[in-house]
Amino acid sequence: MGLPTWLQRQQSVTVRAATQRVNRSDLDRFFKSLGADGAVARDLDAEVDKELARVNALSTLTSPLAVSYMERLSRPIPSLTPEIGVLIVGRTYVAHMVVESDPNRFGAADVPVLATLPPLKKGRPPQDLLTRVVKVSRGRTFPPICALTPAAWEGLVRATTKRAHDAAAGELVSIEVVDGVARFAWVLRQVDLHYGLSPEVNS
Repeated sequence: MGLPTWLQRQQSVTVRAATQRVNRSDLDRFFKSLGADGAVARDLDAEVDKELARVNALSTLTSPLAVSYMERLSRPIPSLTPEIGVLIVGRTYVAHMVVESDPNRFGAADVPVLATLPPLKKGRPPQDLLTRVVKVSRGRTFPPICALTPAAWEGLVRATTKRAHDAAAGELVSIEVVDGVARFAWVLRQVDLHYGLSPEVNS
């Protein structure tokens, strides 16, 4: 199972927590600096708030993948507590769902879906699915499957970081860590779309 590039060089040490909290004024300034992309990110973050209560859990396939990966990352990243991991993964997964519902509203011509996964075998996913998801979420392989512009993605990550900082009881997770986990969660949604699976939602 692979680790993100930013973590591979630090497997034997603890990843440092953020030294400064992202507050509302910081976030507003950042949104403003992004121009129209900042407005998209603000709108998306607000819509995620509305939709989040409808989603109880990821699918039966992606829920255990998320738990496994968050448990592994929590060892070198103490600031990534289970609660913060759930917050980042949940908000980003739902953000993908929101963009799917109205791509044009969020500056997307369409919503690319990961098409490089092998078919299910006897109803089961490939054994290396988690490794595949992590690999796709890294570096140059991610932007082509992200419906958002790079700047709008940065805005979403910064907004999610603020949410994580607001919820933190101890150390603050860094923006870089939030970005890595958010990319992973975005790809998890695409895994569910690829295999025709749905999250657990309120009726």
